[in-house]
Amino acid sequence: MRATSEILDDNKVRIAVEIDEHEVEAGLASTARALARDVRIPGFRPGRAPRPVVEARIGGAKALRDEALRELLPDYYARALSATEVEPISTPELKVTSGDEEGPVEFDAIVEVRPLVQVAGYDKLRVTIPSPMVTDDEVDEMVDRQRDPDAVLEAVSRPIVTGDYVTMDVRGRIAAGDEVVNVDDYVYIVGQGSMVDEADDQLPGMRAGETLEVAGTAPGGSSMSFTLVLKEVREKRLPDLTDEWVAENTESETVQDLRDKFMAEIREEKVRQARRYMRDATMAELATQIADDDVPDALVESEAAERFREFQQTLERSGMSYDDFFRISHQDPEQFANVLREEAHRGAKVDLALRAVAVQEQLAPTDEELDAELERLAASVRRTPTKLREDLDRNGRLGALRAERAKSLAADFVMEHVIYVDPAGSEIDSALLEGGPDEGEADSIEGSDALDHSEDEVSDTTEEA
Repeated sequence: MRATSEILDDNKVRIAVEIDEHEVEAGLASTARALARDVRIPGFRPGRAPRPVVEARIGGAKALRDEALRELLPDYYARALSATEVEPISTPELKVTSGDEEGPVEFDAIVEVRPLVQVAGYDKLRVTIPSPMVTDDEVDEMVDRQRDPDAVLEAVSRPIVTGDYVTMDVRGRIAAGDEVVNVDDYVYIVGQGSMVDEADDQLPGMRAGETLEVAGTAPGGSSMSFTLVLKEVREKRLPDLTDEWVAENTESETVQDLRDKFMAEIREEKVRQARRYMRDATMAELATQIADDDVPDALVESEAAERFREFQQTLERSGMSYDDFFRISHQDPEQFANVLREEAHRGAKVDLALRAVAVQEQLAPTDEELDAELERLAASVRRTPTKLREDLDRNGRLGALRAERAKSLAADFVMEHVIYVDPAGSEIDSALLEGGPDEGEADSIEGSDALDHSEDEVSDTTEEA
């Protein structure tokens, strides 16, 4: 077999394939044997009828050849993809151009491929992520939480402020006027939002001994009115923060030790959170460098189909049906499909952008890197690297694996040159983000045409044909 490729207009490629006569003959013989097993021919046991008899039974030599070509072309198309390293994003248009009746066979496969795009500014992206910096207020909050179990409530005569504990007699009425709440000595924390929405706005500034008439929307959406007789106001008083209290009530010895401990814990969590955002946020920003018009519909459809396949696998592993999923998640199937397509569109942009960066920066995996990736994939699908390479080569996926590795190198390049800023727009010192407990998480590339989905997919012949 020989295969060549030719670039056409509109992001199309023609793959011209030549199949030698002896290969065609082997395919004819294999098809005849299969038909002899499947077609009942009087006078012959299954699989025993000679080829001329099979041909006569199904309509002649031309019918057998047509059947054989239907079997051969998808296989040779997949092999041609490996030979040319063309990565189609659409179902091919297969057309026999020679040999449909005898001799060697030639056919063309017209496929749509990704457009070649240019990306500018990928080496100086500004990406917003959560700040890894720790504030004194955050440390104070942690210290106060530590002191809270030892807090006491003390009566105060000052006006009410948010957070105070107010003892009150409560009478509540629905819109029709019927009293449905009658509670004495109810303790309410101002600001907790468990009364009508207006109460927390009007209580601050009032004092014990006063009465508040308030109406509004209660939690749950019903309209209610309340009469609140304020009887006592108390504030929470935390214990004095001293070295003695710290040593007695915590594992630290001094106030500074306790603050340093909380400072380290908060910093670790904030760095972890920032790092979780880094790759996804960077890829999302990179995607903005690709115009919507540059994204082929076929690529979006392919991405959406892959995401839906992953969704199906997740449901199957959990033993959940579609109906159960949408009932539990309270999602509308049509809205879910739209979200899936939006994600696929963004993923397609990332895919195009990373491929462009790989081309512009001349990034390609070495043979050693490709072998290492094959070993990783082989372990995940319980095969030997040699067998996996053979399967990928036969199914036309080896070029896709090479492209995936190039995209990974491109992603690393972009990540090395990005400038991270906090939500306020201030640049974040990259040293604060290096290392950390979650380094290496989220290494997947959104929009990638990854090959390590499942053992079955790796071994299946290409579905495009």
